[in-house]
Amino acid sequence: MAWSSTPISKPHTLSNLADLLSQGLLGSMSRFSHFQIIEWCARFGDDFDHQPDDQIPASPEHALDIADDVVVQWELHLATQYTLEDLQRFSMDDVVLPKQYFENWLNQLLDLPVPH
Repeated sequence: MAWSSTPISKPHTLSNLADLLSQGLLGSMSRFSHFQIIEWCARFGDDFDHQPDDQIPASPEHALDIADDVVVQWELHLATQYTLEDLQRFSMDDVVLPKQYFENWLNQLLDLPVPH
């Protein structure tokens, strides 16, 4: 799928974090590239409204930790899976994280069991 390189313009709320983690589970079928999701998560701490959400069991603090982990795991994935030459050959929008990462983050956010 050809994704837009436009940043995601959703407000930084718990429900939008859950929605974007769900989109990440879809991989190449997602409306957004994983890079767009990572960029949105990177801004989450600055723009998050810190309001609890009755539909999302995670506390605002835990959501911040999850959003931070999304960014950290992206950086680790790039550093361990690609060479510098690889990274120069393609767009960041082409990189897809393992589905299990998004499943674990979403399960943490929704307070569901996390598979081992």
